[in-house]
Amino acid sequence: MNLRLLLYGVRRALMVSLTLGAAAMSAACATEHDEPSPPPSPTVSAAPATPTWAGAVPAALVGAWESAQPGSNTTLAYRFTADGRYAYAGVLTSPLSAESNEFYLLKRSTAGAVEVDGRTLTLRPSSATTTRKDPAHPGDDYTDRPGSLTPQRFVWSLADDVFTLTNEDGLRFVFRRVDS
Repeated sequence: MNLRLLLYGVRRALMVSLTLGAAAMSAACATEHDEPSPPPSPTVSAAPATPTWAGAVPAALVGAWESAQPGSNTTLAYRFTADGRYAYAGVLTSPLSAESNEFYLLKRSTAGAVEVDGRTLTLRPSSATTTRKDPAHPGDDYTDRPGSLTPQRFVWSLADDVFTLTNEDGLRFVFRRVDS
C-alpha cells in the first residue's frame, strides 16, 4: 500500500475520532493514556452522602489537569472551577513525513458546566469547536467548526494528584495535576 495513502487514512481516522469528542479521541490513543490503576487504599473520592448540585465542584478537582505521555502525539487537558465550570482542550499533532517540518493538527475545545454526583462526573458543554490543519490537503481544513454539545458522563477517582475518568464504555483517561 502506498505510504502516502496509508498516512492519509490514519489522519482521517484520527480526525473522525477527535470530532466525536474527548472519549473518542482518547480511544484512538488509549494505550498512550492508559496507566495502571492507583492502589485503592489512598484513593480520595469525593463521594458525598448527598449529591452535589450544579455549580459545586469538589475542592480536590478544582484546577488544571493534563494527560500527555512522553512521545505521544496527543494531549488532553481539563480545567475545573469551584463554581461548576470546565474547559477542555484536546490536541493531536502528527508529522506529515520524516523529511518534512509540516504537521497535521487536530484540535477540539469545549467549555460548559460540570456536575458531580458522588462518583459520577457529567460534562455539559455549552460550546464546542474543532480545528483541522493538514498541509497535505489544505482544501479540507477548517477552523472552529461547531461541535457536538452532547453531555458526557464519567466515573471519576482521585489519588495522589492522579485524576482518572472512566467513560460509559469503560475507557479510562488518566490526568495529572498541573500548575495553573
